[in-house]
Amino acid sequence: MRERLKKYIFLIFIISIISYGISEYYSRKIEGEVEVYKQRNAIVYNTYRVLYHMTAIKEVLYTIQYGMFQSDYVIKEHLKELDEVIENLSREISYVFYTGKDDDLFRSYAHHVEVIANLSPKIIEKVNFILTHQEENIKMEALKEAIEGGEGLEIFFYEIDDFLDTENSRITESIPLLILKARRIRNVTNILFFISVVITAYVMFYSCKGFRGMSAFIKSIKGGDYSCNIDGNNEACVKLVASGFNTVLGKIKEGEKESESMTITDPLTGVYNRRYFDLRIHEEINRCVRYSTIFSISMIDIDHFKQINDTFGHQVGDAVLKEVVMLIKQNIRDTDIVARYGGEEFMVIYPCTPRSGVLTQVERLRTIIEAHKFADLEGQVTVSIGAADSAGKSSPEQIIQEADSSLYAAKRNGRNRCVIVGITA
Repeated sequence: MRERLKKYIFLIFIISIISYGISEYYSRKIEGEVEVYKQRNAIVYNTYRVLYHMTAIKEVLYTIQYGMFQSDYVIKEHLKELDEVIENLSREISYVFYTGKDDDLFRSYAHHVEVIANLSPKIIEKVNFILTHQEENIKMEALKEAIEGGEGLEIFFYEIDDFLDTENSRITESIPLLILKARRIRNVTNILFFISVVITAYVMFYSCKGFRGMSAFIKSIKGGDYSCNIDGNNEACVKLVASGFNTVLGKIKEGEKESESMTITDPLTGVYNRRYFDLRIHEEINRCVRYSTIFSISMIDIDHFKQINDTFGHQVGDAVLKEVVMLIKQNIRDTDIVARYGGEEFMVIYPCTPRSGVLTQVERLRTIIEAHKFADLEGQVTVSIGAADSAGKSSPEQIIQEADSSLYAAKRNGRNRCVIVGITA
């Protein structure tokens, strides 16, 4: 009997190891794909920045040529950031080639970027020479060469422009594919896990008569509930199997949590989560740089939300969050994007909207929330809103920081108000 039990337990152990190995293999594979996606997304973003800084430098060179140049501070900032961006681009493109995730389209795209990266330092060197040299004739000759070099890069700019559209579309389409792969990993692991359940049930029934103690557990597994554990009775074989089984079950629960974290929506309110917001604001920055448009964001914070939770309980607090989201969605445009940024804070992106337009919208939203009768509360709920636009900014962090500062000003001045760059509605 003991020899047969050892064989069964060894078989279960092998199946569990195989199950975990397959799950780990595919998990690492998806993590690699996610990292490649991040690098490709960074390549697109930094390429936009290169085009932006090169265009700005060329415009300053024209002002020098026509005698309208006033200060070298702006062009020095562009030169500094351009050098940093080119270094980042080289590292990110090398990473994609190293992982073997390149294709014909990416190789063509990378070639054009590499040409710009190789020629840009020469133009940067010429510009620095122009800014520091005193002799006018030599300075003007170097200026002419720098302008010709910048104009020579325009053909690569136009080619890259088409590549950026294609690459941006491919990156956007990759998100649901990664989620689908994560679900497949969980399905494969669950199938192998079910096989382990069947074999374990066989062992418990025929080897140590512990089938009755596992019947409730097996019913839960069939119903899709993995939250239960096996309690080993006094029989040594049941304790041994229960210990191994609970370990495998823990791995399944961890896999489910990791899969859920890859989604793009907030489970409580149903709006987009912070991960998706970060992705979209990078896209808006890229579009802003490329087409010279302006977009705005607003940071919405529910006033005294902690008091609501402490006084009425978290269920009422959750209901208030859902009603606030409903009001926000009802009072924004179809093209606007709302996301839960964290806790009781929400972010809204307003494409193609300057600060004058967004201030009107957020003030209207604030008054609607203030006048709304919340189902589980007797008193009113108010919000403080800070807003910012993309004018004069080159990164998402700058816009979010300005919106956060405006929100802090709204709270400091008494809450229940909207502020954008020091202007209170």
